[in-house]
Amino acid sequence: MLESMEKLNLLDGEINISYMRLSKEDGDTETGGLEESQSISSQRKCIQQFIKSQLPDLGPFEEIVDDGYTGTNMNRPGMQRLLKLVEAGVVKTIIVRDLSRFSRDYLEAGHYLEFILPLYDVRFISINDRFDSMDYGESTGGLELAIRNLVNQMYSRDISRKIKSAVDLRKLSGAYVYGTAPYGYKKGEERCTIVVDDEAADVVRQIFSWAAEGVTITQIAKKLNDRGVTTPSVYLAKVRGKYPTRPIWSFESVRNILKNRIYTGDTVPFRSRVVRVGSDKVKQIPQELQQVIPETHEAIISREMFYKAQTTIKSTKKSKPKAEPNPLTSLLVCGCCGNRLSKGKSQNKNWLCASARYQTDSECSKVRIDDKKMKDILLRAILTQCRIADEQIHEISRLNQSAALEESALSKEQKRLKNRIEDCHVSTMGLYEEYVSGNLSKEEFIRKREEIGPKEEALKAQLGEMEKRIEMLKEKKRLGESQMEISSTLTQYQNISALTPELAKELVKQIIINPDGSIKIEWMFRLELPDRIDMDRINQARQHGTEMETEIMMPLVQENFSLKKVVVPY
Repeated sequence: MLESMEKLNLLDGEINISYMRLSKEDGDTETGGLEESQSISSQRKCIQQFIKSQLPDLGPFEEIVDDGYTGTNMNRPGMQRLLKLVEAGVVKTIIVRDLSRFSRDYLEAGHYLEFILPLYDVRFISINDRFDSMDYGESTGGLELAIRNLVNQMYSRDISRKIKSAVDLRKLSGAYVYGTAPYGYKKGEERCTIVVDDEAADVVRQIFSWAAEGVTITQIAKKLNDRGVTTPSVYLAKVRGKYPTRPIWSFESVRNILKNRIYTGDTVPFRSRVVRVGSDKVKQIPQELQQVIPETHEAIISREMFYKAQTTIKSTKKSKPKAEPNPLTSLLVCGCCGNRLSKGKSQNKNWLCASARYQTDSECSKVRIDDKKMKDILLRAILTQCRIADEQIHEISRLNQSAALEESALSKEQKRLKNRIEDCHVSTMGLYEEYVSGNLSKEEFIRKREEIGPKEEALKAQLGEMEKRIEMLKEKKRLGESQMEISSTLTQYQNISALTPELAKELVKQIIINPDGSIKIEWMFRLELPDRIDMDRINQARQHGTEMETEIMMPLVQENFSLKKVVVPY
């Protein structure tokens, strides 16, 4: 939809929008009975009839729909697209069935209607409210509109409380009103019920059986991967269509199943609560205060097995290390699967990819790096960047001096050309005055003017080229100053002797460790080295460094002096 609007915008310059919204409490789409909610169809029909009868000459309208989103805030995908189009200055008209479709927050709605939309010269029409901003001129409806907005917000809060109360009663009665059925279950034929999904339930029973026998979560994940068992996300994607997938079982995916009490046939209706109506913030309810509704659906495992499995989960709980933070934490990435590398306890020497625990035949098992060696490599790489930055500062300073001299010479030549062009213009005016006074014939005037014309055009062409050259020098100088600013920031670290978490976070985006042992460092900055490099200074820098520094330095010259990505042989 947005792409079509942008195409239309390119063609016509302005677009008209019909906006429709339905609250997620409607329920038509959740039951799967309709492609979109009946209320959206009703809004569309109302708007189309109004446009046909009242606005036939206004042009085509593009639709933006938020089906299943509350009106108490503006955090809706369709609304966000609409506001971006308004800010881009391409929206001519917005039409809604009633003001509550646009927003139920009277302060927010008033802000947009009073300030934002008039600022971008957007006409706003609310059909049921009989409101058209064009009828009010510089006014926007005043007190009457503000009262309507306030009533909409009060109504929204009231109906939200009523709907929440009704849903809470259904939860307490054992009805399943939690959206998607969990792995191991599927929606029943009767509304608000779930039934056992035999294929997935067998996997759930096996996981709890292993956990009850004392098998650790990591070992369970490895067993499942070795047997080629489909993960919950992949299985649900096959059954339900669009679904974010993860191809391998991990610690989290197994633990989430073992901690879910729903497999015992019980339901925990309230694990969290919304801070206030219309807010996205939720507060978790402590486990000891959570209410349990027993026997709301068919159980997959017994409660005894569930409690035995919890013992396994508790036994695998790891205490948080109290050691000092490691500079490499969250920076090292597996070049095979993209996961962050972990080291476990502070005394462990190697960083490893955790995915290798769950897949024995994966290349991830070859991804490892010694902690001390990686710190040394990174420290030397940073020092090398500092030396390159220092060289860049010297070279940019030299180039700026040269550019300043050239710009000064060009400015003098520019002034001389302007004077010559002015002389040509004065000569032409003099010829015209002589012709008017009768001292010069028409033929002689035309002949002499045609002699001056080509010279003047040639001078103007030279002046144009010279002005382009001067502008190029100024732009080059601006870029050089920008690069010098980045380089100056780096040179402050050229005397560091140890890594710190703050330094690593500031300079390094990520470090990719590949199965073949090669390392790729991606920096948070980008240096573009000048066309000329003083190799004597670079070689001098190498002589003061180690062999590893030389290995880091060489790819810099081979990659068009781009320091964004540096490959380091390991």
